[in-house]
Amino acid sequence: MRNLAKTLALSATLVLGLTIGASAQSNDKPVGKMERAERPELNLTDAQKAQMKANRESMKANQEKFNASLSADQKAIMQDRTLKGKERMEKLNTTLNADQKAVWKANMEASKKNHEAFKASLTPEQKEKMEGMKGGRGERGYGAHSKGKKN
Repeated sequence: MRNLAKTLALSATLVLGLTIGASAQSNDKPVGKMERAERPELNLTDAQKAQMKANRESMKANQEKFNASLSADQKAIMQDRTLKGKERMEKLNTTLNADQKAVWKANMEASKKNHEAFKASLTPEQKEKMEGMKGGRGERGYGAHSKGKKN
């Protein structure tokens, strides 16, 4: 049950991150984030680029499927900027039905699987450069919002 709660919290954070990232922009540079010009290039192969694009499209489709399952009240929670991210996700989580939780969990598992497959396709040099690109995203890097905390 505790692992499910952590998974749901992480999933909610991802959903929130995608939602907020698409709608909110800041002129301030977040601590630990690199400007695009500062980021090292991974020099991806065409196959790796195609895999990354397919992963993004899959993630977008999964996100749209989840968002389509939300009620008007749940969507309002997602857009409520008076709540902090974690509060918003906890409030949303209490309103999700079993089907929505299943979709959410499946989305998280698919995202993790896609990322692991992508990482496995990288050369050692690319992996090293990718480690440098994590910036303020903590030890887990991709999709992590923990700022170095482990779950």
